Amino acid sequence: MMPFGVGRRICPGLGLAMLHLEYFVANLVRAFQWKAVKGGDVDLTEKFEFTTVMKVPLRARITPRRKMQIP
Repeated sequence: MMPFGVGRRICPGLGLAMLHLEYFVANLVRAFQWKAVKGGDVDLTEKFEFTTVMKVPLRARITPRRKMQIP
């Protein structure tokens, strides 16, 4: 969030940027089927670096969903 600044000088485009990020993630979920890689469990433990990150990086296999027919 720091590229958008903080306090009195906050970027006026922050709301629009967050809206676009939400739509981007929603389209990824809609367009692809997400599965864990075989033999790999999803581990949600965290570790602290400059920011909080996953202790074990997420490995996923994505496959395109079939195109939906709109009548």
